[in-house]
Amino acid sequence: MFVLSQLASRPRVCVIGAGYSGLATARHMIDYGLNLTVFEASNYIGGTWRYTPRVGTDEYGAPLFTSAYKDLRTNSFYQSMEFPDYPFPAGPISSFLSGQCIYKYLEGYTKQYDLAKYIQFRSLVTSVEKVGDDWNVTYMKTDTKKNVSEECGFVVIANGEYTAPHVPYFAKQEDFKGKMLHSHDYRDSEDYRGLRVLVVGAGPSAFDLATHLVNVTSMFIHSHHLKAHFKIQKVYGNYKQKPDVKHFTPTGAVFVDDSTEEFDVAILCTGYRYSFPFLNYQSSGVTWSETYIMPLYNQLININHPTMTFVGTAKYALGLVRDRQGHYSAQLAAGLVKLPSKDEMFNQWFDHAKRRTSKEINLIGYDQTADYTDPLLDGTDIPRIPLVFTNILRKQDDAWYSEFLIFRNHQINLLNDTDYEVIANGEKKLCPFDI
Repeated sequence: MFVLSQLASRPRVCVIGAGYSGLATARHMIDYGLNLTVFEASNYIGGTWRYTPRVGTDEYGAPLFTSAYKDLRTNSFYQSMEFPDYPFPAGPISSFLSGQCIYKYLEGYTKQYDLAKYIQFRSLVTSVEKVGDDWNVTYMKTDTKKNVSEECGFVVIANGEYTAPHVPYFAKQEDFKGKMLHSHDYRDSEDYRGLRVLVVGAGPSAFDLATHLVNVTSMFIHSHHLKAHFKIQKVYGNYKQKPDVKHFTPTGAVFVDDSTEEFDVAILCTGYRYSFPFLNYQSSGVTWSETYIMPLYNQLININHPTMTFVGTAKYALGLVRDRQGHYSAQLAAGLVKLPSKDEMFNQWFDHAKRRTSKEINLIGYDQTADYTDPLLDGTDIPRIPLVFTNILRKQDDAWYSEFLIFRNHQINLLNDTDYEVIANGEKKLCPFDI
């Protein structure tokens, strides 16, 4: 069996990223008395939950990783993002909070557990290389442009899955004379008032942008290829649904049904790709592409070098799951977890991966309890995630499409560990930090 050294050795832990996953991990690392540094490229905590009107680069010229936009509301109910040891304040609270409300929550969490003193801001990690038993982590101080290298005994990759836009090529897109951008760079609906806007995609971003733009634009054109069995809410007025883009024209696009539309702006809500440009390909022990990273035991642990974990990398993981991954990583770094042999871990991963496409290798799916976190946490004292969260995911995901304009007005109340209720169009409630 692979066993990390016991607590006496206390390896230095380096966490990359101070967003939701990185903060959760840091809080647990501190609990186990580990020597911790969190490297954060920006000057702020919060990762993609921090809104800024800037796009492209920050005030120091470093890349901006946040995708938050003004008036963003989550498509995840707040209980699924609530840290187990830091509840939201009691009182009236919307189930689907604004992005700024989540950011305020993370600020409070950081203050409550005094995390800021462990965070090294303006530190853009450029290289993580295995050297002997340790990891050499190199980062650039974005304010001074100075490069610094440090040794770490344990590394947690928590740089997020929504930082690198996936921008596919569309035929003749270079002919289009209007503005084209990825939703990563969308910031404010007012920028599109009175314009004709095409949105491409059928993920959460595309449908959320529809709620912001449909009553602002002069024409909202939504291009996607969701299968017919998805019941999509009917929208009247200036909303037009179109199939996939066949090719662009100087003033618009031709779609695969040979219909045409003219528009001023095209917003590509085409998702995100995995990006770990700092990982040394030869020594890191993992391989990755835009759609996967492997081999990871339990979607978390670098099988070839178990002193590295990836928190928050798995697709469609609830915030609660990311917290538990961070907690597990802390116990692993502290030497409190016994892992199977390398061969056993690889066989388990291969059995999982061989039945999935490349896009599904890092997918957790709806059953985030029995299928994922329960097996992951087996043999530890880490709190399990109640089954009610899986039950909600299974039964409420259709609302993302069938009620995409209004589902955020519904209230989800947890009744016990397995049951919940939904109050449709419940009383309008507030962010608890604004009360």
